[in-house]
Amino acid sequence: MTINKKLLMSIPDKIGVYIFKDQENNVLYVGKALSLKNRVSNYFIPETLALKERQIKEKTVNIDFLITKNEAEALILENNLIKQYSPPYNIRFKDDKSYPSLKITLQNDYPAIYITRELVEDGSRYFGPYVSAWGIRRVSRYAQRLFGIRSCKEVISDKKMRIPCLNYHIEMCSAPCAKKIERKEYLKSVNQICLFLEGKITTLEGKLIDEMNLLANNLEFERAVLVRDRLNAVRKMSQRQRVSRIITGNMDVIGAVLNEKRACIQLIFIRGGNLIGGEQFLVTVPMGDSLSKVLTVFIEQTYFKRKDIPSKILVSHKLVEMSFIDAWIRRRGIHTVIDTSTNDLEVELTNLVLTNAKEKLLMEINKGVPKRLIELKEILELDEVPIRIEGIDISDFGGEDAVGALVTFFNGKIDKTGYRRYRIRTVKGIDDYAMIREVVRRRYTRIMSEGKIRPNLLLIDGGIGHLRSAVEELELLDFDLPVISIAKKKEELFVQGKMNPLDLTEDSRALKLIKKIRDEAHRFAIRYHKNLRAKKIKKSLLTEISGIGKIRRKKLLNRFGNIEKLREASVEEIAQTKLVSRSLAQRIHTFLKKRVNKLD
Repeated sequence: MTINKKLLMSIPDKIGVYIFKDQENNVLYVGKALSLKNRVSNYFIPETLALKERQIKEKTVNIDFLITKNEAEALILENNLIKQYSPPYNIRFKDDKSYPSLKITLQNDYPAIYITRELVEDGSRYFGPYVSAWGIRRVSRYAQRLFGIRSCKEVISDKKMRIPCLNYHIEMCSAPCAKKIERKEYLKSVNQICLFLEGKITTLEGKLIDEMNLLANNLEFERAVLVRDRLNAVRKMSQRQRVSRIITGNMDVIGAVLNEKRACIQLIFIRGGNLIGGEQFLVTVPMGDSLSKVLTVFIEQTYFKRKDIPSKILVSHKLVEMSFIDAWIRRRGIHTVIDTSTNDLEVELTNLVLTNAKEKLLMEINKGVPKRLIELKEILELDEVPIRIEGIDISDFGGEDAVGALVTFFNGKIDKTGYRRYRIRTVKGIDDYAMIREVVRRRYTRIMSEGKIRPNLLLIDGGIGHLRSAVEELELLDFDLPVISIAKKKEELFVQGKMNPLDLTEDSRALKLIKKIRDEAHRFAIRYHKNLRAKKIKKSLLTEISGIGKIRRKKLLNRFGNIEKLREASVEEIAQTKLVSRSLAQRIHTFLKKRVNKLD
């Protein structure tokens, strides 16, 4: 199509937004410019056009424009119009997603902590964002247990005393509603939990040490012990969570990778030096757009309505049209630096997000996710499809020869490269819960230390007690992983964070997959346990033959290598060792043929 030259001449040389439309008046593309006249004119200089611009030009029959006062208003208007029209040649990210945050109602006499997606300026403090719903629930529970802050929305009055709820009895709340704690002490705990969530661990440790010493000097030893336990828990959590003590503020790290028309953005949140979550975005990109353009649009659309913007946004590529973003930052009155990496640590973080983005994009390109995994994601309310699921089972005989087995399913199918076997080392007697803890600890400590691929879901063969054991051990490791368990008797499915089992129908594809993983883990564990017991029994067989002592038994096994090779030897071959007589060799041969065949 040919645009009227008079229309091009009439476009002003001012800041604003331009809108390209086709012959049916559909919006093709929305853009912003410091000079509307220059930017729009560039679309009609053939030798300067990339593929996307040529396509826009060929389909455009009309151009609208809106003048704005400054760059910030142009950026805001562009975002609103893109959201309104969803033009085919604009990169469009979903900017209406809200992340959950932890809210502490400081405006109340007895502040409470709970999870919210609405950031309201009502005097409360917000901590986040947390991308993982499982992760924020875990942090919330841990903080409540550690500091005793209530999570209810009840109005507490000094005139009315309530009966303590269940949270008080399970040590998840200090029950200010029942006057179990003075307001002064409660507010002190609120201040401490704020320091904890801000990542100001050093300041918090100093306050706890001072409080502990003061209580000890006043001979209030029971309270001093409680403060000491809180101090130790804070130190332990800090050592596990800290990404780097070089990072003292808040930072978002963003990396982008592009493959033809598909791009993947990886975003991770660092708050107070702690890595608290991440998110991935997949988007279709018009042909010809660069990674710098993709990142620029992502920044503009994603942070447009955010209230929790960090002090630094680290990006993998330089942004374009920074004047608009700078103007928007000044207008918001925030102190944020947007830049590429400037030191070794930031290079490492950038490489981390790029690696994750590449993996996600590769999975998207080769996608073919089974419906049972999508159903499982929805049933369990997971943040992502559980492409990689690991299942754990324990097998023992009266507490003896206990073993653990781990199986892996990738994309709903068995992946034997991920199978692992564990001989239980630290548990004596019958204690399945402790054995589950040992296997979980050994497996995921190794994954963290070696940087191996993490699963999306962990399945434990057992009931609610087995589930809790696995969850508690993962919390100690600070390994964020959704966990479920399935009990054999009633096929009850228990989910982390829920007291009652899920009620799934027998024809549920998700339940059938869970059973398959459970049965495979059980089979693998039983097989390993039987193999160990068989070897143990075979090694002790020679003790049942009279005339063979400890020394002679050891020499025979050394000569033949193992019990199987001794069984296969002829009477003459055994006698030729000169370790036994021919008659004894005959008895050994006959005994082993009968007994070992039964074991096999």
